[in-house]
Amino acid sequence: MKPSTVDGALPTVVAPPAPPDHDPLTGLARREALLGQGPLLLANAAEVGRPAVLLVLDLDGFKQLNDAAGHHVGDQVLAEVGARLRRTAEHGDLVVRLGGDEFAVLSAPLEAPESGAARARAFIRALTMPLEVDDLSLSVGVSVGLASYGQDGNTVEELLCAADQAMYAAKTAGSCQWRASTPPGSLDEGRTRRLLADLRAGRAVDQMLLHYQPQVSMTTGDIVGFETLVRWDHDELGLLKAREFIPLAERTGSMGPITLAVLEGALGDMAELQRLAPGARLAINVTRRHMLARGLVDNLYATVQRHGLSTQDIVLEISESATGLAPESSDVFDTLSRDGFAVSIRGFGTARSSLTALWSNPAVREVKVDPSIAALVDDDETLRLVRALINAAHSLGIRVVAEGVEGAAAAAALRRLGCDVLQGFLVCRPAPLAELRDWCASWRRERVLDLGA
Repeated sequence: MKPSTVDGALPTVVAPPAPPDHDPLTGLARREALLGQGPLLLANAAEVGRPAVLLVLDLDGFKQLNDAAGHHVGDQVLAEVGARLRRTAEHGDLVVRLGGDEFAVLSAPLEAPESGAARARAFIRALTMPLEVDDLSLSVGVSVGLASYGQDGNTVEELLCAADQAMYAAKTAGSCQWRASTPPGSLDEGRTRRLLADLRAGRAVDQMLLHYQPQVSMTTGDIVGFETLVRWDHDELGLLKAREFIPLAERTGSMGPITLAVLEGALGDMAELQRLAPGARLAINVTRRHMLARGLVDNLYATVQRHGLSTQDIVLEISESATGLAPESSDVFDTLSRDGFAVSIRGFGTARSSLTALWSNPAVREVKVDPSIAALVDDDETLRLVRALINAAHSLGIRVVAEGVEGAAAAAALRRLGCDVLQGFLVCRPAPLAELRDWCASWRRERVLDLGA
């Protein structure tokens, strides 16, 4: 989001007084309205036999604007966004503020399936028109994800997950883009339909395997941790990595059972892993949506207690984009910190969350340098960035892990920069527990200590 020099900026519109069940800043309905009224709107679309879509809209660069111009300006921008969404919406649409700078629109029954794309483009046009706040002329970017009722999900929760994934795909494509959750004509439609059906039937939990990837100290060469990686041993499609089915699991509402099964299996293996590497921590990945699910922390704590483990041995890995949900996630982070769990932020240095917001969470005790950054450490500019990230993290007592490292040169450079922990194919590929026994027995600390010698 940056100052605009375009003439003819629209004046800021102040939201009317909001009813008690509406957001007071924008005047829009809250998330609860989407969950409560959404099923009725979907049922109406099914009854009349017409399509409906859910759009998730997330402002681009709003965090930077808030930090640079102040919350007063940010609040006025959000109020204006709410007004524009109301003006652009069609009669019967449900427009809500999900939280922060994220909004959603559940459409009334559409005339045709392609009308959803037209809606997405209309909202992008409306929000990117210049706006005036005090003496500033600003332009707002927005990324939009679209999920179609019936095709991408049959419930509001499923559509939210699908549209959310599509929105992040739109952000990857650049500002002011939109993406559909399931592109028409996709070559993988048959495969996707099969996976969705199997997820809804709960087959993933029964066919799930756990692999572990070791983490070693850059200082001593000792094994200090293992990251848990889930695999689906599908009876027809073979061994599937997490990225091939976890987004689909979020669409179907299957993440709860899968996460609980991962926790139970990984913590059940913890005693053997710590026998192989005394004092090693166990990292477990948690998705953005499931991090906010009710009962996650309680289930995690109960499982740790049942296996007689210490909470300080467990690290929850969360992508950096998840930390952008500060208002919604702060309670979760506070509870994790109180119970003694550590949080690791993976993909660090690639998303748009501010360092202040990231490190204000007391549970964050580790950050993982993104593999794309680790692969470019022979570039002077990247070296300066990585050095700054490591120094800033260390100043706050936060451990830095370099993941996805495949080459010795990159590992040596990261070691010289002060990175604490090394993880990647250079050390070991992810493997089942049975295979790790031989690897741990043969591991030589000198493989790390001799880097760059």
